[in-house]
Amino acid sequence: MIGSTIGNYEIDELIDEGGMGSIYLGIHKYLPRKAAIKILNPLLKSKPDVIERFRNEALVLSRLQHPNIVALYDYIENKEGYFIIMEHVEGENLAEYIETTTGPIPQKRTINLFLKILDAVGHAHSQNIIHRDIKPSNFIITPDNNIKILDFGIAKSIDGTSKTLTRTGFKVGTTFYMSPQQVKGQVLDRRSDIYSLGVTLFQMVTGQPPYDEESSEYDLYHAIINEPFPDPREFYVGVSEDMQKIIQKATAKRPLDRYQSCEEFSKALLGISQSSKIKIPLAMKTRLIDLANDEESKPPVLNRNFWRSLLLLVISTLFVAAIAVGVYFSFKTAMRHIIADKQPLYEEMDEHAPVIEKLKFGEQLKVISPKVLMDKNGELWYKVVSMRGNSGFIQAENLAEKKIYEQINNMFENITAREMTPVFYKKLLRNYFARNRLFNTVNREWKLFALDKKPFEYNYIAKADFNNNDVEDFACVLKNDKDNKRKLLIFLDNSNKPIAFDYEEQIKIKAIRKGRKGGAWYLGNNLVKKTRKNRRIKTNKYEYLPIDGLLVYKEESKQAIVFKLNLEENIITYFEQPN
Repeated sequence: MIGSTIGNYEIDELIDEGGMGSIYLGIHKYLPRKAAIKILNPLLKSKPDVIERFRNEALVLSRLQHPNIVALYDYIENKEGYFIIMEHVEGENLAEYIETTTGPIPQKRTINLFLKILDAVGHAHSQNIIHRDIKPSNFIITPDNNIKILDFGIAKSIDGTSKTLTRTGFKVGTTFYMSPQQVKGQVLDRRSDIYSLGVTLFQMVTGQPPYDEESSEYDLYHAIINEPFPDPREFYVGVSEDMQKIIQKATAKRPLDRYQSCEEFSKALLGISQSSKIKIPLAMKTRLIDLANDEESKPPVLNRNFWRSLLLLVISTLFVAAIAVGVYFSFKTAMRHIIADKQPLYEEMDEHAPVIEKLKFGEQLKVISPKVLMDKNGELWYKVVSMRGNSGFIQAENLAEKKIYEQINNMFENITAREMTPVFYKKLLRNYFARNRLFNTVNREWKLFALDKKPFEYNYIAKADFNNNDVEDFACVLKNDKDNKRKLLIFLDNSNKPIAFDYEEQIKIKAIRKGRKGGAWYLGNNLVKKTRKNRRIKTNKYEYLPIDGLLVYKEESKQAIVFKLNLEENIITYFEQPN
């Protein structure tokens, strides 16, 4: 299709594809305008019910004119096929945005965005149109912080002006977001959309859907019909009691107990006081390293005030920590990119199997297995086809969707840094960038750089077993040459977040091996010696590390600092080395 012309639009590139059809970017031949062109799958042209549904989507869009609903430009039927030409909206869908950018969206911002959603859905309801498939992936967040509804594929008119496209007892929609009435296959009205909006609001404030995505369809149906809707505060502590009550009402089992309109729903949200307090449980009394502050901090001071400050810091950042607990619903695609370097394509699901070819970082593959495959050792694999048409198997962890791959690629300033970073830590590093908004236009100066030197020399990357569990951990320095700032990140294999420190000068790092191989270091202890005149003097005691550590060298002040994990307290400690 690329290069062909539909109406006045020349097809420029593929945006998305699915079973129903594909969406392409179209460029107007005479006007400075782009369009999203939805093309019905040619294999479905012989199915009258599918064609009728496609036409219905265009008919519905033609009746809706709202700033938060994608606009219809044209509808075309000819011997080439069936085409819906719509406004092209740049951005990412809300499900993707929550999963890769924000996690739980702060309450104030959630309300601002959701009021726009309610206004758009309310406009559709005023035209006697119910959406029937409201879910985060059907909304798109634009770069200017606007939000639009994209898909009206199964929307239905309830005023008798459109044909009935489903029969009684037939379920439509996406299971996670279905109202009890949808699950039962009953006749639907606006309040079914209200329920789905409540589920969407739940996902916005908690960062995750209300049900386990591994649940069977039967279990989901049973939960939606018979079990109380989950309390969002049990998923994320950053949800206020007022917000919980609103979600509870929107997702009531009986339609009569829900908000009866989008306008009523909006008034309830506007009624939430800006001073609405969020209750934080004070059960966090441990100093676990994986719950330490994952934002920038100064190196800790080893005294009582340090412990007290650390405990308060952990509690105050519980909102950030809760992001890592969720399992986020993501938008799936059959195309994946290689995020490992020199990745083998195997003939079988076995690392010892013959290698068909070596794939480069970033290469795009087509996943042809209907689902992830598991070998006899519990390893997960995908069956794929490479750009050269070779089919084979690759470990699932070494593949990523386009957005994830692009973000990972953008973190590295040179190939050496990328090659020295294992895939597992590439993903953890990407999560850190996303949580701390280092992918946005303001902070894109942050990069990971590495020197092409031997492992025992100073570099910007270091690998060692910092938590002494026989699994290699990872440390790195992010640099920002714009303001000469540096971030030290220490990733442990058993934690989702790094321990992070902020520096105002250039630093380099290297791993220190435990025992004699790592040499002797000052770890805060002293020796008392006697002089010839029998005077007692204190001197620094140099010791071998009991576990692997990290040496940080501050280039301007020429100061060396040893970092090590205190396994008894499960905290990180540091020791400035005498000059």
